[in-house]
Order: sequence, then structure tokens, then C-alpha cells
Amino acid sequence: MRFSPIREFILNNLTEHQKDIVKTVIRKFGLSRQAVLRHMYVLIQGGRVTAHGKTKDRYYELNPIVNRTVTITITPKLEEDKIGRKYLFPHLSDFSSNLREICEYGFMEIVNNVISHSEGDQCTLKLNITAKNVHMYVHDNGVGIFRKIKEHFDLENQHHAILELSKGRLTTNPKTHIGDGIFSIIHLFDKVQINSGGLCWKYDISKGHQVVESGSDQGGTSVSINIATSSKNRLQNVFNKYSTEIKTSLFDRTEVPVILGKFDSENFMSRSQARRLSRNLEKFHEVCIDFKGIKLIGDSFADEIFRVFQNQHPDLKIDCINTNVQIENLVSCVKNNGDSYIS
Repeated sequence: MRFSPIREFILNNLTEHQKDIVKTVIRKFGLSRQAVLRHMYVLIQGGRVTAHGKTKDRYYELNPIVNRTVTITITPKLEEDKIGRKYLFPHLSDFSSNLREICEYGFMEIVNNVISHSEGDQCTLKLNITAKNVHMYVHDNGVGIFRKIKEHFDLENQHHAILELSKGRLTTNPKTHIGDGIFSIIHLFDKVQINSGGLCWKYDISKGHQVVESGSDQGGTSVSINIATSSKNRLQNVFNKYSTEIKTSLFDRTEVPVILGKFDSENFMSRSQARRLSRNLEKFHEVCIDFKGIKLIGDSFADEIFRVFQNQHPDLKIDCINTNVQIENLVSCVKNNGDSYIS
């Protein structure tokens, strides 16, 4: 949907400036207060904005364009594209093509996971669209995604299940799924929260990292995804970023957030921790180990990944990012010493 640059600015910045949006617009465009208030009046009359209070206490908030909740019975015959056409896709018709493709893809991946893997019988869908954001929420009453991954792959706990999911190419049914749905969603949307079994896996693009926190234990799995209507991201950009030039398959490149393997205040010192981090990475052609939020690792941990595991898989390219001086020097030492390195 198209607005004048001034009204577009108001809609994009209103949430952060509910009480001073008029002054913010004046500073940005050099308009008079009366001129800005005329733009506000048009948005209010058009149902995009609501004004609360009077004079000094006045503040504004965005009105949802769409705010809908629906509950669906899960059956094997349920088809995610039909659900999307009925409840979501028509509401996206006025937005940019890149936003539509991301929302359609993300919605269908989540709903397909519910149908194929949740083992539940009921699913709740919530859609909230404002001029600034598209927010989708899906909750099922099934077994829980982290618990299912933990049990299927015989992992120690649900934290390890999240770590495995973050790598991509993970599915409990490889005959019918390639296991990249959750991985792609994490990298497509501005904010993602997956809540299951008392844990909440969060990604916020503005903070640039993933975290695991305590979550509610309401049963099943809830997935919340949010994207700004002004997003310039494209589905193909994510496909390109995580696919190498070898082109044997999509998503043959991955990033592994080391922070997801961290419990409480423990540091990464052991070979067993390193083996857990490198589990299943041989599926990829390129791997990037992301040390964001990690201040210290041990020599055994570094040696296990960057010498032992690397020697076992010589065709696998392993890089790392967000390293501090200590980590960078240790990794460099391990790589340079090669087979002669002893820990």
C-alpha cells in the first residue's frame, strides 16, 4: 500500500515515537506543526492510526489492518496452500512482491511442519498486520518440536535439539522433507520465536544473534514470526546466501551459532562440546562457526573442530566469524600446526 513519503515515515516510526511523532516529523521534514497534524488527521480518518488523550498527554498508535484468529482441526488431508489462500494471502495483495513471497513461504513451511510432524489434532493461527509489520503466530497441541527432535535423534536434552535445528538439514522424516524449513525461516524474518517444552528459541535481526531462554510450557509448539512491511529481504537472497556455487542442492552452506550450545555460565573447553557442535556438519559444503557472544574457548575445543573434524572432512570448508583475539589466535594456532598439534 502506497502513502506519501511523509505519511510513510509516520507509519514506519510511530511505534517508537508514540508520544513525540509530531516533533519527529517536524525535525525530519521541516514542516510546520499544523502541516504534520493534517497528515495525522488523514491517517486517523483512514483508520491507520488512533489518537489517545489530549494536548500534552496525546499519543498515537497504529491500528491493525488485519487482526484475525482461527482454529483448525489437523488432519492428514489438510493442505497448507489452501489454508494460506483462505486466511493469509488475500491480505498481502497490496504489499511488495518480496514481502509476499517471504510471508507465503514462511507460513506454508510452518503449517506443513504442523501437519507433518506435530502429531497434534488442533492448530491456532493468528494474523496481525499493521502498516509497519506483518506478524504471524501458529500454535499446535502436538508433542513439541524440541522434544520430538531430542527423542528421534537420541539427544541429551532439548537444548541440543535447538542447536541441531539451527544448523539446518534436519528432519525426522527424510523421505518426504529435506529439513530446511526452520533454518530458512530463522534467516528470512526480522523476529522469530519458537516456544516448546519450556524453552524459547529467539532470533532478532536488530540484535544479530540467536538465544535460548526459558519459555512457557503450554504444550505443543508455538511459532511467532514478524517482518517489517518495509523489509528489502528476498527469498532468493537467503537461498543464495546459504547455497554454494556447487549447486548440488539448496542450503549446502550453514552458520552455527555457538551460543546455542551454551548452558548457564559454562565455557566451551571440552572435545565432547566440540563434537556436539560439529555433529552432522559433514552434510554441508561450507560451514561458518559464529562465535558471537562467546568470550573464551579451550584449546581442546578448538583442536577438535578445526583440526580433528576438519581432517576427517577435508573437502568441507570451515570458517568462523565474530571471534575475539583469544579465539582468533587459538583457531589460527590449531590450523597452522595441522597434524603436529597436540592438546
